[in-house]
Amino acid sequence: MASVPLLWLINNYRTSDVRSILQFQDGIFLELIKRTSFFSLTTWIISVLTSVTAGFAIAVLDVPFRRFLLFATLMTMLIPVTALAMPLYVMLDKIGLNDNLIGLILASSYFPFGTFLAYLYFSSAFHPDLIGMGRIDGLGDFGLYRRIGLPLARNLVLVIAFFAFLTTWTSNYLPRVLLTDPHTSILSVGAETFLGQGWSTTALLMVVPPLVLYLASQRTIARGIFSGSVKE
Repeated sequence: MASVPLLWLINNYRTSDVRSILQFQDGIFLELIKRTSFFSLTTWIISVLTSVTAGFAIAVLDVPFRRFLLFATLMTMLIPVTALAMPLYVMLDKIGLNDNLIGLILASSYFPFGTFLAYLYFSSAFHPDLIGMGRIDGLGDFGLYRRIGLPLARNLVLVIAFFAFLTTWTSNYLPRVLLTDPHTSILSVGAETFLGQGWSTTALLMVVPPLVLYLASQRTIARGIFSGSVKE
């Protein structure tokens, strides 16, 4: 049953005039794809790096205000994006990044769900004995993270990467608020403006990349964060 919408999209895509879409308004559709790809890739990389690093720091390192940082992470997970959009709009406007793709990237890069996943993983998988052995070998905080934390967290990184890409690629509300000019927007917003609602090609482009990514990494996602470094 889940394949029926996808088959409908593919069927409509085959019957559409692809050349006219790509050449629509002097290539605006191709420009939207380029901007969306740049936005998604950049935001995705920043989100994964910051989430894994922050989760490791909160779970393992003796950083100040650990409990407060964890509490703040949990609280921001509960705040809907509709409540954050206007404060972000005001902040970006003050630094001159409103209606700018860089501003949208910065606003979209915070991924508290990934930070919380990383915290849960490192809290259970990073045994205190590993910290002691690492300190004996002369590793500092960054050394623990690079030499021990990251190698142990390969599955975690892939899981966070999947969810971060899914969130970024399907982002719709925040771009609507922060990018007021459709010509500088991304695919989820710009295509609706220039091509109209219900366009099958746009829907296909929004569905296929997450689906392909899931099919390629479903085994890793299934294992997820359940593997630890120390087993009893």
